[in-house]
Amino acid sequence: MVDPSGAPVKGTVIVSLEAETGDYTILKQTNADAQGNFHFDNVPPVPAGQDSYAIVVSAREATGSFFTPAILLPGGGNFGAGDPIIPGTNVGTIGLRFTTQGDIEGNVTSTDSTQKIPVPIHVTLGPLGIFTRDFVFQYPLIGAPGGFDTAAGPTCPAGTACAAYQLSTVPTDPADEAVFNKNGYTFGPTQSGANFDIFLSATSHLNGKPTCNPQTVEVFANDLKADSPNPASPAAFTSCQ
Repeated sequence: MVDPSGAPVKGTVIVSLEAETGDYTILKQTNADAQGNFHFDNVPPVPAGQDSYAIVVSAREATGSFFTPAILLPGGGNFGAGDPIIPGTNVGTIGLRFTTQGDIEGNVTSTDSTQKIPVPIHVTLGPLGIFTRDFVFQYPLIGAPGGFDTAAGPTCPAGTACAAYQLSTVPTDPADEAVFNKNGYTFGPTQSGANFDIFLSATSHLNGKPTCNPQTVEVFANDLKADSPNPASPAAFTSCQ
């Protein structure tokens, strides 16, 4: 894992090994070392009928500057010619480039099944999603905020508890992608533009268990702009207890 100068990234580099489960979800996760190297131990064989693994990189320099998310796609299946990423594969050197940065701002509401009574809940943020080539890949945002609570108040829509949240300083360039080829590959921007899916999960204040239906809500922040707040679509939890 190297920066645009060819040197190992000085900062935090999270590398996710992702499996196809409809979309792609994190199977294993590790950090690159000071020399930019990473590996995954005890990787199971790819299940029959599924594409081989993908690799997603989230990186931030020690100074705070983000690198563009990098998605290394497996070859030989849904993504076209190339080589599979399977146990024992050496994917070579992944080069990262710096990205513009901005914020994402969103709002959450929670209510009972009649949508007339506010129900405070605790909300947590999962890995973000990046949509490209008809699949969503998970992206662990470095420095993601902790959980937060909704509460009834005069600024909330009628019959709801609410809360605002912010993802401060996220990458706003389109993710880079490449199809793995053991003879070499080149990253380029995804055709889907700069976007993130945001997955918010709710649990009860009373017992910490999921009581809303649905328990997890997916919202979207598309066409991200640098150096500005980017709105996410609203997240509405209903039938909460």
